[in-house]
Amino acid sequence: MSSKAPPSSAGLGGIAQESLSTLPTSEISSSIGFAVLIYLNMFFSLAYYLGNTATITFKLLHFRFNSNLQEVLLLPTFVIWVAGEIARVYFAYVGNLKERVPQMSAFLLMTIFPQLPCVLFLGFYQELLFPFDESCGAIMIILLVVELLMGYLTLHALIARQTAQFYRLCQEEEDENRSKIVS
Repeated sequence: MSSKAPPSSAGLGGIAQESLSTLPTSEISSSIGFAVLIYLNMFFSLAYYLGNTATITFKLLHFRFNSNLQEVLLLPTFVIWVAGEIARVYFAYVGNLKERVPQMSAFLLMTIFPQLPCVLFLGFYQELLFPFDESCGAIMIILLVVELLMGYLTLHALIARQTAQFYRLCQEEEDENRSKIVS
């Protein structure tokens, strides 16, 4: 029969603890609240897309517009909103989760333009408005404004963190140069 060696005082937990202590640690600047808001907006945007697709198709097929401009603007505004929403959500996720300032800035700019004007037009300034247009348009405007505020705060935190990292790296480089000169 073989006898088993007694477990070391560290045990398996000690090995895991040692390997975890060697991992680099850094402060995370991404916002969980902002990520959740973007996630929920993604589902609402899908519902808004489906509802608007149905209502715009119905309006264009069954109603006569008084203004040709309104009829011509309706479909391109919706297409711009769809393309902008896909890009905007992508920039928000990449910018927040990977802590990238350019993507977060693109998200904020795309929220201001073209998304806000498109949602305002689709929700409130069409010639033919259904109750869906106004109610979902109001919810979408509220979501966009809240995302704009939370995105700005997240961007500000990312910039502050990356600026501090840059200054810390510059200070370490200066310290190394000084120590080389002294020795």
